[in-house]
Amino acid sequence: MNKILQLSREYRKLNHVELLPHTNNEILEKLFFLYDEKWEEQSQYPYEILTYLFDSYYVLPERPDLASLFCWQAINHSYYMEQLGDNSINFCKDSQGVTLIQRAIYEGIDKYKPILDPYLERLPVKVFHYVASYMLKGYAMENNNIPEKFRASSYNSLKQRIPMLLDIISHSYGKAYCQIANPVQINGEVNLGIDPENKEKSRNIIHSFGEKLKKLLLGEQIEVTFCDPEKTKQQYVFDEQNKLTFVLFGIIYASRCNNFHGNVAARMNSINANVDTFKMYTYIFLLEYIILAIHMNSRGEVSDGVLDMAKDNVKLML
Repeated sequence: MNKILQLSREYRKLNHVELLPHTNNEILEKLFFLYDEKWEEQSQYPYEILTYLFDSYYVLPERPDLASLFCWQAINHSYYMEQLGDNSINFCKDSQGVTLIQRAIYEGIDKYKPILDPYLERLPVKVFHYVASYMLKGYAMENNNIPEKFRASSYNSLKQRIPMLLDIISHSYGKAYCQIANPVQINGEVNLGIDPENKEKSRNIIHSFGEKLKKLLLGEQIEVTFCDPEKTKQQYVFDEQNKLTFVLFGIIYASRCNNFHGNVAARMNSINANVDTFKMYTYIFLLEYIILAIHMNSRGEVSDGVLDMAKDNVKLML
């Protein structure tokens, strides 16, 4: 019997854990926990943030996807409190909050870049395949006039915030993808209309675009060949703002939204989940964890000493 159906008929936690892809991950034994001794001295501490982190720890190592969602809630509370404390802000919004984190990191770029960059360098390519996939699918659906509600919201967010990505897609990868994809809406779902013989070509386009995205995030200049008769070549490079936008909106916030809104299978329970999925979400959790530490440091909630120790969690990204 299908293992999903079998577990649904008679749920046993042990059977569920065995069904999940995993490795012998000792993350809880090696993780530097966010904790500042001044909280005891001041009898004041970030209560709500710590409660969300407890939930992150509770589901590790088996469910890094859930750990990343709980860690996002901690980040959410951090920027929520910043919005409440800003008298110029009349209404709290997630996108506005993420922008505040981006601003905090950018304003302290000399201090925070050496801490954040090693995490970005260790992100697995599967993360970039994920971004490339939702961007190309979003572009194909938009080109075929599929209603916006079927597209990942992160597609619209990234193309508006980093215009060069839309330029790359519309002239190169998206154009190539649309030659083999013909999305149609059927009974409340979208079929991408990719013939079986083009499945491998579809993966190759996504993976190639993903490789370019990884190079951009690492600060490398890339060359893209356009799908035009002249085979025009164009160079692109991310500045620091582009990099922060890509990380915060294109990876972390996108992962949260695409999981939280329930339009996909639970990541680790998906029939497509594997050890690479486990690794990807473990690394996304660690990336979120250091971003939370950086934002708390920028707000004076954790000391430079604590942040200095927290940065060593990057060693868990093998």
